[in-house]
Amino acid sequence: MIRPKDFVNALKKRGFCRFTGVPCSFFQAAIHCVLDSKELQYTMAPNEGSALALASGATMAGKPTVLLIQNSGFGNLVNPLTSLNMIYHIPVLVFMSGRAWGVEDEPQHEVIGRSMESALTALGVQFEEMPHEITAFEKSLENVRGLMDSKKSPYFYLVRKDTLEEYVPASKTSGLFPLKRIEAIKIIADCLTDQEHVIATTGKPSRELFSVCDRSRNFYMQGSMGHAPSIGLGVAMARPEKNIVVLDGDGALLMHLGVLSAVGHYRPKNFYHVVLDNEAYETTGNQDTTSSTTDLASMALGAGYRAARTVSRSEELEMAFKQMLKGPGPFFLRVKINRMPSDGIPRISSKHDSSEITQRFMAGLSL
Repeated sequence: MIRPKDFVNALKKRGFCRFTGVPCSFFQAAIHCVLDSKELQYTMAPNEGSALALASGATMAGKPTVLLIQNSGFGNLVNPLTSLNMIYHIPVLVFMSGRAWGVEDEPQHEVIGRSMESALTALGVQFEEMPHEITAFEKSLENVRGLMDSKKSPYFYLVRKDTLEEYVPASKTSGLFPLKRIEAIKIIADCLTDQEHVIATTGKPSRELFSVCDRSRNFYMQGSMGHAPSIGLGVAMARPEKNIVVLDGDGALLMHLGVLSAVGHYRPKNFYHVVLDNEAYETTGNQDTTSSTTDLASMALGAGYRAARTVSRSEELEMAFKQMLKGPGPFFLRVKINRMPSDGIPRISSKHDSSEITQRFMAGLSL
């Protein structure tokens, strides 16, 4: 394995002092190492396509920028990769994690894990597996930097789990708000009746809802980050007699923020949007999102939601959630929560496979 400091220093020696991307647990050590450095810079991006475009802009401005992404987000950057970098000849160095790449992993990673090499080959993108030893990595990086400079084309390193050693980051405040996410979810779950159908976003929100209130009227997303509101909008418009609750996260919502405009435009009266906002990608290593400086509730109102509210305490949440369901939607409820993790939360795949989740939810809609 490679020490995170050696990894970032090897890149720094070759002119890469800036980093961006969407966090993956494979890279949490590297990201925290960059964030703790006074000489390096990590820029948060809402999704992988935006991160690639950002890195391309910085590169054209004379500041080569490294992209760190999870392979499940590869689809988000295919458009700028093929219609920006590859035709404008803007070289960006991309490190992409190999979730389910020749190893067992969660179901949401299976398809991209087995197809990412063939996808890159089909697109004509050069790539290689990242070496697991620093000397070999530095030698490879020297060759890759020269290749990128000569061909003016992007290059991908595919990264296996445990390529980078662990890293203990500087301490970060995690208790600014009283509610833990699982506590907020439990309050919401206790308010649900058989009239509500819930779309829960990927990561811990789905897993924690599953752990406290598993039922057929829940659809647990295990991938497709950022698309919970769109799924919910589709269900709400197709079944206007059903109340649809979207259980979202700040990082997920920021990834595809334009959905607020679509919801506000069509204004389904049965659409209720709850965002659990801890200002972090807590699932992948507790890296910050940009939600601390974004008034998501005001954005929802500006997009056309009928009402929006922000709460941070248990009694406020219970009252606001119950009141929300009594009125017409679309309603936006932002719940400010802390970053305190909950241990021992089971994975949904321990009980339900993906097809079963779909069939259960469809059956629940027919009740």
